[in-house]
Amino acid sequence: MPEDRLRELFEQATRIAVEVPPADGVLARGRQRRRRARLQVSAIAWTLLVAAGFGAPQAAGELAGTQKQVRAAPQAGGPDMTGPMSGPAPRTINSTYSQVSSSRATLRPTPAAGRAPSSAPSASPRVSPAKSMSRRSAPTITLPPPGKGQLLLGLDSSSHYVMTRVGAASPAVRLPGLAALADAPPVLATNPGGGWVVTVSAGQGAPSAFRSAQLALVTVAGWSERFGPVFSHVTVTSAAVSPDGSRVAVALTGPSGRARIAVLPLPGHLGDGQGWRLPLTRANLVTSLSWAPDGRHLSYIAGQQSAAGVAGAPVTLDTAVRSSAAPVASAWPAVAMTGAATCVPDVTAWLGTSGRFVALEECASSGTEVLQQTDPITGIATGRPLVVARRIGCRPAALDPAATGSRLLISYCGIYIDDHGKLTKAPRGLTAAALGG
Repeated sequence: MPEDRLRELFEQATRIAVEVPPADGVLARGRQRRRRARLQVSAIAWTLLVAAGFGAPQAAGELAGTQKQVRAAPQAGGPDMTGPMSGPAPRTINSTYSQVSSSRATLRPTPAAGRAPSSAPSASPRVSPAKSMSRRSAPTITLPPPGKGQLLLGLDSSSHYVMTRVGAASPAVRLPGLAALADAPPVLATNPGGGWVVTVSAGQGAPSAFRSAQLALVTVAGWSERFGPVFSHVTVTSAAVSPDGSRVAVALTGPSGRARIAVLPLPGHLGDGQGWRLPLTRANLVTSLSWAPDGRHLSYIAGQQSAAGVAGAPVTLDTAVRSSAAPVASAWPAVAMTGAATCVPDVTAWLGTSGRFVALEECASSGTEVLQQTDPITGIATGRPLVVARRIGCRPAALDPAATGSRLLISYCGIYIDDHGKLTKAPRGLTAAALGG
């Protein structure tokens, strides 16, 4: 390009008017952009705090809402964060289970993973650790009941589970929705790990003749969780929790009259189920399940059911021996001699980890029911008997020891607590009970 033409173009460029924005406007736009960046960072930090307190699902929703609010805010300001933060209202919970058939969303039991309802728990699969237990709102219930007396879980005359204390002046607290089968033997077992294992109705909406039972773990705070199989067309006649609180043994009787024993892991514990059958010709009923302190041997009374109870004697099962048959032969004599009275055991139990074994015996000759310490293998009495009742024939009889064996709950013509030979009567209105673990 010629030099004179180039000079002409430069002169035209210098004559073009260029609009220069004022310095104050440029500074204002810079401050506005910095304000937006700080607002977004504050919103993200607040959302992370919400996520830490209320959980990821709620935090995700808060994050989305906060980002929308930031984008919709005026350029010169931000959302109002000076007011109080609102969160989900606290939930009031209690200790109940909803009906399995109609209201699972209210309170969902947590059965063993992958376990279908079955009436034959002799080969239980491995159970995964328990999930969180659930409760529904009942602000008027306080569990455990206040007081210093021994805590008890019991059944009232309507077959509802209640919680109370020995010596309590106030009525027992009912656990709504947690009911036992009215036409089945009461099954309540103290859990040395805390709380109890009980049987509950698995079909509250069905006629009583068609209802099934299931095991439930209940804590002293009222939390409850069902686990294991649903027992249909069989009756649970006894239960006992192992000394370490990891397994429960249950005795079952089917419509054919054949008795069985099963051992299942408790929620939160891994393990394989075990099962044993008893010969039909020798026994159709098993009661008085009780674990020895070693957690390996299981004692029970097996025999033929009669109007007077079980015509049998205590037997010991070694659960570590691989076998499908449970023993029924006992080394106990047909009758045991306690002083001058001829006495027959109604129920027996190991006293926790103390190593002592006791029998609640019916002495027909004296017309009394006595608690006698005995040898678990031979039935030979040791020490002096404790008279529990001065009449005989009360049913059902039951023994439920504390984990250490220092106290023993006795059910016979009433419910009593034996504390080193001193009997204290439990609150009235209970048809069965177990000590708080």
